[in-house]
Amino acid sequence: MKGTISDEIEVNVPANVAWELYGTLHLSRFIVQELPTLLNKVDVIEGDGSTGTVLKITFPEGTPGIPYFKERFNIVDNEKRYKQSQVIEGGYVDLGYTFYGIRFEVNEKDENSCITKFTVSYEVEDVKLASHAFTMVEPLQTVIRSAKTYLTNKTHN
Repeated sequence: MKGTISDEIEVNVPANVAWELYGTLHLSRFIVQELPTLLNKVDVIEGDGSTGTVLKITFPEGTPGIPYFKERFNIVDNEKRYKQSQVIEGGYVDLGYTFYGIRFEVNEKDENSCITKFTVSYEVEDVKLASHAFTMVEPLQTVIRSAKTYLTNKTHN
């Protein structure tokens, strides 16, 4: 079974400002610093944040389910402002997903605002696991809401 889940939010900053967060390794650092209940640590295994970068993402101790996962940035397109990553080890792969990927994109609305969006794509053979995919979206919703607040405060203060 294949599926996608997405959400988006308007941010009152220029798209290039939002992309400075979403399009770089700064997003992972931001999550660890600002949302420590979501992620404990992010280690760069390979790369500099561009296409091909591999990260090891460790959840806080006591997080149920999965202690860590590794993700690879399959595409980082600074011109079109989107980043596509895929879990390659641990995490959802260990839970039985044959594919689990996340796409972040920043779309210009006008010169002073943009839409940040994430899309989770997954493939799973066990249909029962597919219903679990919706619960995995909540942390990403928290990330885009927190990033909106961070970017707005950073730009307007």
